[in-house]
Amino acid sequence: MNSGYVFSVFFLLAYGYIAFAHRGRGIAIWTSVLLALVFSIVTGCFVGWGGIWRIVEGINFNVLMVFSGILLIAEVLIEAGIPANMAGHIVARSGNYGRAALYLCVMSGIISIFVENVATVMIVAPIALEVAKRLRTNPVTLLIGIAIASNLQGTATLVGDPPSMIMAAAENMDFNDFFFMHGKPGIFFAVEVGALFSFFVLAWFLREDSRKIPAIEIPAVGSWFPGWVLAGVILGLALLSFFYPGIGVQAGVLCLAGGVTAVSWHALYGRRRMEAVPDGDREFRKSGAILREFDWDTLALLAGIFFMVGALETMGIMDEVGRFLAGISGNDPFAAFVIVVVSSLLFSAFVDNVPYVTAMIPVTHAMAGSLGIAPGDHLFLTFGLLVGACLGGNISPVGAAANIVSVSLLRKNGFRVSFRRFVKIGLPFTLAATVSGATFIWLVWGPE
Repeated sequence: MNSGYVFSVFFLLAYGYIAFAHRGRGIAIWTSVLLALVFSIVTGCFVGWGGIWRIVEGINFNVLMVFSGILLIAEVLIEAGIPANMAGHIVARSGNYGRAALYLCVMSGIISIFVENVATVMIVAPIALEVAKRLRTNPVTLLIGIAIASNLQGTATLVGDPPSMIMAAAENMDFNDFFFMHGKPGIFFAVEVGALFSFFVLAWFLREDSRKIPAIEIPAVGSWFPGWVLAGVILGLALLSFFYPGIGVQAGVLCLAGGVTAVSWHALYGRRRMEAVPDGDREFRKSGAILREFDWDTLALLAGIFFMVGALETMGIMDEVGRFLAGISGNDPFAAFVIVVVSSLLFSAFVDNVPYVTAMIPVTHAMAGSLGIAPGDHLFLTFGLLVGACLGGNISPVGAAANIVSVSLLRKNGFRVSFRRFVKIGLPFTLAATVSGATFIWLVWGPE
């Protein structure tokens, strides 16, 4: 029995769980790794501990450090009230509900460039719900818009979303490469083109409502220090890009140091300072609670996915899948591009995009090889994969964690959201963003 097929079976079993569960995903993927190892030993197709160690060495610990550091900074940033304060000021200056609703969606997109998407929804949604409550209007469309806007913009930069980090590591991209790479505009501009077209869709759903915005209490900022830490890390990543291409250990250490600095400041000084700022009945978490509530599950999931996909790539499974998809495309680059984008769009409408992107990047490399595309000219496939996978989650209420949180918040406030209602908004938004963004990628990065 081929060890690659053994690992494929257990990977698919774990993937089936990960696709629909939102807890214990890290445990699930590492359980599948353990079972695959045991089964391969029992059946006599074990690749040897030397081969396993090479796969372990392939786990990108730099990406794990970047993810951890940025997430820790974001937690303290939220605790300080900086994003909520900015959102409150935007609403207060909007004039009427129609503009405020659209501005909140834009704001959630901007925040999610640097803050995890679920956290973005938790920041902006209470303000949106309060405004809607005072105007006695239905907030369903607005909260769906906030969720899908946050999912869209998380793709734009290295630090916005785990799939972006995964792609950057696989393609040896650094922070600046998201903006300009090889003398061409990067994935950031593809996302912004998609955002432009998709926000026209949101503007239509949030048609002008001339009712005046009522006075709302703007959350106070406890301290701007976490914002300066985030700005320093972003500037540091940009500067490192000139000296250390890709996501190297330098980028990982920088982000992790930023996270440790933010949490240490919160523990030693920040929480007492923030509690001294009048802000209603708001309760501030202790630093221990921030660490306990850190997304350890996604961190374990990323590490496990790196191991599993590395094993499948080493064992030749990804090459087989890539050759199969290249054959379906008729060895035509444009057809291959469409297959990658559309399949990513459909899959990520219902399943988590982190394992999907991690698994499919080696497949796009194999496709490029089968198509005869020279190394370095294949990025249109990888970029198409990222855009399709990250935007497809906006189609359905179960396609992204931010969507689930948004629907849950609406339900708690007495508003039911049917699957059909979500798709009615999410599908045209996704199509507008994906078609325009993918067109940009093909025109700029497609083979000449």
